[in-house]
Amino acid sequence: MTTPKPLLYTLLAATLLSGLLAGCAGTARPGATPGGEVSVNASPSASGRPKPPTGGPSIPPPAKDEITVSGTVERVELEGGCTVLRTPGKTYQLMGGDKDVVKPGARLMVTGRIRTDIATICQMGPVLEVISARPS
Repeated sequence: MTTPKPLLYTLLAATLLSGLLAGCAGTARPGATPGGEVSVNASPSASGRPKPPTGGPSIPPPAKDEITVSGTVERVELEGGCTVLRTPGKTYQLMGGDKDVVKPGARLMVTGRIRTDIATICQMGPVLEVISARPS
């Protein structure tokens, strides 16, 4: 007796899936409770304070040093619009600053900090948080 192919494929898929689920059922994450919930503060450090959670993406802190760059401000109509500073060799996405000074077409000298701790939709270059801007 032969088994029809669709039934054979269904049985094979069900067997593989049940084996996969059975294999995963025995693995527990650190700090997991029997109900499947994870307690972030499961293991205190030597000082008695909870350890910070691990395993997530590491986000670099924003730059502490200020930089000064000169260029031309442009408005890029991408994903709702982005304000950028085009310099000879690099483009920065500007964040903040006086709207009367930081406007499209202006040639500026901008002092600011590179922000590595945020992401934007525009992705037009490093985000430069404007501390001050003046015509150049």
